[in-house]
Amino acid sequence: MKLKLVAAVLALIGMTSLLMGGSYLIVVVAVICTATALPLSLHLTFRWFVEDPHDGLLWFWSVVWATISVMAAASILQYIGVVDVPLSAAIDNAQKIGEVRQYVSSTNIVSILLAVIIPQSPKCDKNDED
Repeated sequence: MKLKLVAAVLALIGMTSLLMGGSYLIVVVAVICTATALPLSLHLTFRWFVEDPHDGLLWFWSVVWATISVMAAASILQYIGVVDVPLSAAIDNAQKIGEVRQYVSSTNIVSILLAVIIPQSPKCDKNDED
């Protein structure tokens, strides 16, 4: 339950922060929250489908999703030019922020839906005497 809540809250923070601000710092926060929420919700979804939570395949896919999410976030941040400007500067190009909004909103919608649709997190059964 805690992981579901964290994934949904991070996705909501990402969407809200992008709507509220117009500086590069706010965009970076939104993209980082998005890049964190997506692997968490994908991990929850895959963990719900896999019967053995200690399976190596679960952790392999979690690492793959996290890597892909970080690479997408780095690509978006590089596209808007975060490296070249101070984070407190206002974003002036509407086309660049439009691309970021599309990435953040679509990814966060998927993250929230996956976190909400999963009925419950699987319980860890430490009692092997069954």
